[in-house]
Amino acid sequence: MYKKTGFLLLCLILTQCSNNQSSMERPLHSYNQNFQSEEFRKLSMDGSYNTRELGGYKTTDGKSVKWGVLFRSDKLSDISLEDQKYLKNLGIQRIVDFRSKAEKTEDPDKIPDGMTYIEMPIEVDGAMRTKIEAILKGEINRNVKDFLIEANEEFIKNYSHIYSKFLKDLAKEQKPTMFHCTAGKDRAGFAAAITLIAIGVSKEDAINDYMKTNEYTAERIDEMISKIELMSLYQTDGELLRPLLGVEREYLEAAFKAAENEYGSIENYIRSGLNISEKEIQQLRSFLLET
Repeated sequence: MYKKTGFLLLCLILTQCSNNQSSMERPLHSYNQNFQSEEFRKLSMDGSYNTRELGGYKTTDGKSVKWGVLFRSDKLSDISLEDQKYLKNLGIQRIVDFRSKAEKTEDPDKIPDGMTYIEMPIEVDGAMRTKIEAILKGEINRNVKDFLIEANEEFIKNYSHIYSKFLKDLAKEQKPTMFHCTAGKDRAGFAAAITLIAIGVSKEDAINDYMKTNEYTAERIDEMISKIELMSLYQTDGELLRPLLGVEREYLEAAFKAAENEYGSIENYIRSGLNISEKEIQQLRSFLLET
């Protein structure tokens, strides 16, 4: 019973559906200043729920992140043909996938023609499905937030080489890029934070961007929790999964703290831990910031 129910619940959590919205009606931020605001930061997609622009954020020296050059998302395995047209209309040239091999095998991305697909696997979420099943069956008594706190700490301890390559390639290629993981919140969230901080956006504003996941996916998470409870005939408390489905400030701060303990500050981590040179910082700023 639990095995079958657990499988169905996992399929529910990881499956998204398409609404087939017209790509012609969706905002193109870099071509129209009327769309360059918080109101239009979240991209209207049929097959993803946490896709957004990173334009418009201010740096501490008064510059602004360009619209139309950097995007973050959840998985692209369920996007519609209209979604694919929209990504092309946005001018995206590179897609970076942070998912593990198993995740990509089960749900391969749908890559629009002409875009370069780059794999940068981070396996830190690989055991999450097992943990979800254990939680649903009442086999884990730990605070479920601990799993994501530990995952964010692992970004610093075990995956700095991936994030280093991500920033170095972004500085070198200087092409409009979308990066994503499965839910678009943890691995992609940390990538967004270090990129913004590297070019001079404050740590607080980077955290605020990270927290937007809860706003953008609130309805989706509520639906999933309700369906989880219904499918288990209300034998499962779906609220137990809420901390895993969304984000908390303490998750990202756990990564920052691990970096600060090792390098003194997140900025020093970017330069020393990720080996990002001053030249590469300036290349990132030139590419991502308005002149």
